[in-house]
Amino acid sequence: SLLVFSQFSFAASCCGGGASSGVILPKFNDAMWDIGFSNETYDGYWTQQGKYQSDPAGSELIQRRINFSYAHRVSEQLQMNITIPLIDNQNQYSGESSSVQGLGDTQIGLWYETFERVTCVYKITGWESLKPSIYFGTTLTLPTGISAYSDRVDNSFDITGRGFYRWDANMIIEKTVYPFSLGWQGSYGVAFQRPINQEYGQAVTPYNKQLGNRYTSSFSGAYTWFLPNLAMLTATLSHTHIDEGQTTYDSIKDQNSGFDKVTTGLALAYNSSLRDWIIKLSFNQAQSGHNYPKTQVMSMGISHVY
Repeated sequence: SLLVFSQFSFAASCCGGGASSGVILPKFNDAMWDIGFSNETYDGYWTQQGKYQSDPAGSELIQRRINFSYAHRVSEQLQMNITIPLIDNQNQYSGESSSVQGLGDTQIGLWYETFERVTCVYKITGWESLKPSIYFGTTLTLPTGISAYSDRVDNSFDITGRGFYRWDANMIIEKTVYPFSLGWQGSYGVAFQRPINQEYGQAVTPYNKQLGNRYTSSFSGAYTWFLPNLAMLTATLSHTHIDEGQTTYDSIKDQNSGFDKVTTGLALAYNSSLRDWIIKLSFNQAQSGHNYPKTQVMSMGISHVY
């Protein structure tokens, strides 16, 4: 199930654009659709003690995603969004091959903008010009993907979802003084307990299971070039830490569960002169972790704002 976690992504700048791979509307826009494609490759894993272990010779683990997202403004400072992923797993491991396609877990989000005006500035003229953009949000993850508890699942390579509802509280702080931007994005998520009576298509003694709480923190810095045609090109560097606590079985903690990982990323975003089209390209590399696979993710996407 570690193969199907959504990648942590940055919201669109309130000024319109930025290195966005998320579906948060820029200020004063009414709606946005976004289509993103990602290719995630796996190269070994980190043990519970943080020691790196390579995969068996000849292994090739790949997960491809197409994310369909839509955001809509509900009021001047409130917006909502939805993301539906389609997943393709292509795996060769220890002599076994599998190819599985299906829905991933759907996410529905609601965001509140604490600011009434765009906070991006070209020059600092006083304390007022230092005011950042702050968002508060909430996200509900729906278990629409194939999980270990679904029917007709033979092994972990069939999995496209985690099988749990999860609620996240989110926050974004962002400040742009052109051409520089700094940002922080954090979330804290709680999975809902659920009953289990089968695993990988086999009946098991019923029990209740709950995933550990998840904390995510990401810092980013960006630089924007203004092109001759008034378009914008933004490069963003990011550092992200994800930590999930131990799983409980009938309220008893599993000491071998839970994970954490640290990743670094580089993203490029092209914003058209009318600020209505955004084209994005990004690369993320897992640097360290515990109880987690080592991954590389290449992503590209396009957004239209109106």
